[in-house]
Amino acid sequence: MNLRLTALAVAVLLLPGSAIAQQRSPLEIGEDYVEAVAATGAGEARADGTPRALYRLDYAVRSASPEAMAREFLSAYASTLRLVSPALDDLVHVHTRTGRAGHSVRFFQTVGGVTVYGSEIAVNVDPRDRVQLVFSTYQPGLMVETTPAVTAEAARTAVAEHLGGLSGTLHLDETALVVYPMESGARLAWQVRLAPDQPSGDWEAFVDARTGALLRVADRTIYERGWTPTPATTAPASTQAPSFVPAPALPRRIDGTGMIFDPDPLTRAGVPYGTPGYVDGGDANTPELEAARTAVTLRDITFDGAQYQLQGPWAYALDWDLPFSGIFPQPTPDWSFTRDHGAFEWATTYWHIDNYMRYLNVTLGVSVIPHQYTTGVHFDAHGFNGADNSSYSGGTGNLRFGEGCVDDAEDADVILHELGHGVHHWLQNPRGGGPSNTDGLSEGVGDYLAASYSRSTGLLTMSDPEWNWVFKWDGHNPCWSGRITNFGGTYPSGSAPHQRGQHWSTAMSRIQEDIGLQRSDLAHFEGLALTTGSSTQPQAAQAVLQAAANMGYSESEITAMHAQFTAKGYNVVMPTAADDGPGTETPEAFVLSQAYPNPFNPQATFTLRTAEAQRVTIALYDALGREVRTLFEGAMSAGETRAFTIDGSGLPSGLYLYRATGEAFTAGHSVVLAK
Repeated sequence: MNLRLTALAVAVLLLPGSAIAQQRSPLEIGEDYVEAVAATGAGEARADGTPRALYRLDYAVRSASPEAMAREFLSAYASTLRLVSPALDDLVHVHTRTGRAGHSVRFFQTVGGVTVYGSEIAVNVDPRDRVQLVFSTYQPGLMVETTPAVTAEAARTAVAEHLGGLSGTLHLDETALVVYPMESGARLAWQVRLAPDQPSGDWEAFVDARTGALLRVADRTIYERGWTPTPATTAPASTQAPSFVPAPALPRRIDGTGMIFDPDPLTRAGVPYGTPGYVDGGDANTPELEAARTAVTLRDITFDGAQYQLQGPWAYALDWDLPFSGIFPQPTPDWSFTRDHGAFEWATTYWHIDNYMRYLNVTLGVSVIPHQYTTGVHFDAHGFNGADNSSYSGGTGNLRFGEGCVDDAEDADVILHELGHGVHHWLQNPRGGGPSNTDGLSEGVGDYLAASYSRSTGLLTMSDPEWNWVFKWDGHNPCWSGRITNFGGTYPSGSAPHQRGQHWSTAMSRIQEDIGLQRSDLAHFEGLALTTGSSTQPQAAQAVLQAAANMGYSESEITAMHAQFTAKGYNVVMPTAADDGPGTETPEAFVLSQAYPNPFNPQATFTLRTAEAQRVTIALYDALGREVRTLFEGAMSAGETRAFTIDGSGLPSGLYLYRATGEAFTAGHSVVLAK
């Protein structure tokens, strides 16, 4: 058992009446703590005036490290934020993310050295060293005895017994001491995280560390269609899944080939479900479905000297859930199968995850990777023991796709929806916790990501009903009704999380129609990176607006975004514009190229062109925002274009960000070192 101190900011809901309205496991106990907040004109606050969000701050700080700049602001605003002391002795810096919208600096609150569950402060410092946006779930005035009377082992045993015992492989096993806020007052508690094969789930429990009472038990898995009973997921001993076997230490990365559905057979053929030849038919192949496949390159798959496997730097196939079909390693790098072959879903899932993660990190320059492991995104294309569901687990970082009715892993909408939960999680909680699904935010993120991709294929027009459909092969058919991105009404109507999440996907889809695919996607993901594990839809909308302003979006773009968010019922304000102060970044001031090759080993190159003479610093950062190398520091002349080299010697494999800072601009791109 791994005993470590953590804080998971997922349970403090900030909106009255936002409890999850869906079926839940009968093993769950209690409810999450709910705080009522209200808009204040330039932020949000709870009833006693404690701020929960501050907007349009435009507070200039002295240029320093991101943490130092954030602490300077928090010290100045300690009284406003109801912090215990301007010295900030009870705040622990846990992570800084540096992205295109600036720095997001995160702190957890502690009491007597023990982390307060769900109590987080996120400070956005823009590229001009001005604090623009702050989210806080800080709990002032907590008084808790922090010496436990119950051992960690006893707490874990109590949770395991409540779950009816743990069977099969245990994919997550963590216990940590936390201060747990409740309606009746904060308690010292053991936070227990368990992810067994049976009972299936991403279980989080809180055990009173003074009395041993179970305070809360919840399955934190985010399900595509809500929790439903599924067949037992523990295999007999003779067929038990083998332990995870990582790829060789020095695998050969090569490009393979395959046939997949992109994005799905109905969209590809332009026909509705039920057209002859276009039904699931128990996973049967038809000439029509065979013709609807697309030939693709499966990039950077692994060759261990004998077999080729769908395990790469951005997507990583693993079989941990029944029916344990295996990941279908091949003697050649070709996965050209029809949909009735088990390998087809693995190739389809690998390609879509790999393709979208490259789009985010390479094309958009949004740095996002899983924090739970160091490989590509883990996925099981044949899971749930045949049940019709799919999920993302915040504890393990794993994506799992069921096979009931239409195989979920045959529909890009399902694959990318579940990936959307992970991307949301990794952006806003890069050191742990779960993605904020407060009143359906994470569901809306997944739906938007799925719709955004299927629209990008060019196979649909705005006049097609399917333009606004999510799950176009898996849903909108006799299997189930699917979801939409033209959801009526205004926030917060609809039950949470799945219905209410459609407000978010609708608003973002309309913004995409107004300002374009990549512009909306970039603002969306950089904005989510400024939020916390407790952020609501209105708070996320404000973060997206501020991210756009920080990145120099035009007034017309931001006005269009603000109009769509307001139309959906979100209380948002126009953000501080990028040109409100010195150091404004303009497209003509510089041209920073993408690094090539990407991924690279051992070297990658990029160029920088400056329109005006100025001093420039170029640094390389790792995925945690730590500077690992200075690539250049000096003067560049007007109109000069200079090439730079990133040398991966002595660096571990992973995601890096190279960032160029001049006197008139700041910009960066991500690059992957794959040894």
